Amino acid sequence: MPSPDAPELAPGGLPVIGHAMRMRRDPKGFLLSLQDGDPVVRIRLGGQTVYVINDPELIRTALRDPATFGKGGPITARFRAMFGNGLGISDGDLHREQRALMQPAFHHTRIVGYAALMTKEVAARLETWRDGERLAVDREMADLAMANLTRAMFSAGTALGTPLDFDRFRAATATVLNGLYRRVMDPTGLLARLPTPGNARYRRAEAFLRRTIDRLIADYRADGRDHGDLLSMMLPAMSDRQLHDEVMTILIAGAESIANTLAWACHEVAAHPAVQRRLFEEADAALAGRAAEYRDVATLEYTRRVVAETLRYRTQGWALSRTTTRATVVGGRRIPAGAAIMYSPHALNHNPRLHKDPDRFDPDRWAPDNAGNIPRGAYIPFGTGNHTCIGEPFALTEMTLTLASIAARWRLEPAPGRGPRPKVALTMPVDALPMIPRRRFRPADQASDGLRQETTR
Repeated sequence: MPSPDAPELAPGGLPVIGHAMRMRRDPKGFLLSLQDGDPVVRIRLGGQTVYVINDPELIRTALRDPATFGKGGPITARFRAMFGNGLGISDGDLHREQRALMQPAFHHTRIVGYAALMTKEVAARLETWRDGERLAVDREMADLAMANLTRAMFSAGTALGTPLDFDRFRAATATVLNGLYRRVMDPTGLLARLPTPGNARYRRAEAFLRRTIDRLIADYRADGRDHGDLLSMMLPAMSDRQLHDEVMTILIAGAESIANTLAWACHEVAAHPAVQRRLFEEADAALAGRAAEYRDVATLEYTRRVVAETLRYRTQGWALSRTTTRATVVGGRRIPAGAAIMYSPHALNHNPRLHKDPDRFDPDRWAPDNAGNIPRGAYIPFGTGNHTCIGEPFALTEMTLTLASIAARWRLEPAPGRGPRPKVALTMPVDALPMIPRRRFRPADQASDGLRQETTR
């Protein structure tokens, strides 16, 4: 049997910088174009060679082999600089210990309790909306996601003297994530050291986030009581530095992904009348105007499809990376030890060979009769293997409850002006999403002889 060859170099590279300019200008489009080539190809980002895996089954196999494909590579390295050794970044024995410690906080019984908090939070939030008044839906979803995470995971924070300034925390999070994107796109690392206003904003935002989290941890240490939340569970077993990394990862990465997905879901529902109609019909039948509860999740089948399709269509993560711990062969191609590996969830989600008509927003692709046609590994919004996102059940529950509760009471119309656009970042946040809420159902209507007062349809 012939020995495996090294992967081919992707076309379009330039002298010295290689493919860095293409990655900087249009990373999603560039990585999608690689799906038409070999299952494994090489690209050059400045002086670094990166091996890009394009085949879904090969990606799945790699992610399920952490002994060979460890956490690392150009994207993970930039994340580690910000998030340290939090659960989403760590590897090996440390990762197993962290996951074992945190897993009970995401047990089914805990999710039921968190869902009760989510229901109260979204119900209260929806009551602040005003019929016909312009609403910044992206900010509403960001605040809602942050509130749910802080109340579920760090419930005693405010009582102990650490109120969270949601507006400032949200703005600082956006600044840091945008800055991380620019650092990933700079293979030289020089741009981050320049005395620019953008770098100064990044440093201020990072410092604010770290101060806020350190203060939260210090309050818990000083209080010493078990509040039954995630931070209380972690406190006895972790150093302050490790706690800092875990809280930073949960608050920033977790809340950002949930908020982005919910904002895009609101936009896509409004942009597709047939989807909106079916979402309303399901919400009306299941909820009759009340906020969704955990017991409703099983019956909200179409809502779950809308969430799944938003996760595919508006992928939260255009690329992720690993590092080989030893020489290996992937798809018949030889990869050396210590090599940077990259794969693109966005490219998988928009490959027409894997998803029929991928540029169409179609929740029915996740109907039971259709979902089985999607190749294994072609849709991994929460990863796979031992690094599968520990917060997956929390996130899916929150997004389903929130979207259904909105549909039960409000119809969101696009505000006049241009439509929303993805911001340049490692995730896919919306630049702005102004919408006009139109009331469909008032909570008081539940007591009025069971009569619904649907004002707009």
